[in-house]
Amino acid sequence: MTILFASDLDRTLIYSKKSRGLEVSEQDLAIVEWRENNPTAFMTKEGLEIFKELSSSIEFLPVTTRTSKQYERLFRLYNPQEKPTYSIVSNGAVILENGKPIPEWSDKIEVQLENDCTSVSHVLSQIEPYIQRGSVLKSLQAENWFVYMIIDEERFTVEDLEDLSQLFYKQGFTLSKQGRKLYVMPNCINNSLALEFVADRVEAETVIAAGDSLLDLDMVLSADYGFIPQHGEVILNNSHLPSHVQVTDQTGVLAGEEIIKKVHNICYNMY
Repeated sequence: MTILFASDLDRTLIYSKKSRGLEVSEQDLAIVEWRENNPTAFMTKEGLEIFKELSSSIEFLPVTTRTSKQYERLFRLYNPQEKPTYSIVSNGAVILENGKPIPEWSDKIEVQLENDCTSVSHVLSQIEPYIQRGSVLKSLQAENWFVYMIIDEERFTVEDLEDLSQLFYKQGFTLSKQGRKLYVMPNCINNSLALEFVADRVEAETVIAAGDSLLDLDMVLSADYGFIPQHGEVILNNSHLPSHVQVTDQTGVLAGEEIIKKVHNICYNMY
């Protein structure tokens, strides 16, 4: 039996200093990412231990808005000999197989972008007024796939979010606010379709999915078992979820540990 566990990473399984919460002491945390000699992402030690045991017995599929280069910083997340065969990066625009993009998938996404969506440069030009006002500190692009912004959380208002959401919705984009980052994602780039591609490729009989953001929602809903952290953007925007989707009792890094334990229990009962 092939069990595929697809999970978002940041704010679902791994957490920054700001998002991890205060309930866990430093000595109970494991560092899974370093950047410029500074620790930037954490899991609980117990959660990481169970995760490594779990990922050696099932197909683990990391799913992230990070680009390939940003994803590569997570070298401490896996046992060296057990890195996942497949990884979904750039929110589904790229699927890595043994660390290399699958050309047929990325080529397909490029064609869809040309047919369905406005250009990245056009998106950037529409964000410029918010930069001038100081509510958006900077705008960046993930290669040529999508745009994300770093916002000033005090200046960037609910009205700003609603205005941008309506503006880009008409142009074929979804907005997702994740902490200080605001993503403008083409609708033709999504994790759910990428997950379906990998699930078919590995002939998965059972799919488990976890994620915290609106960009993860379709993926979680399409799985046989779904998990959402209590702090997730999804919870704020969806009061009713189907019975096969569970919301964690915990928040922050403890929510990540809870998800891993629940997935472990599902797999244990299946085997």
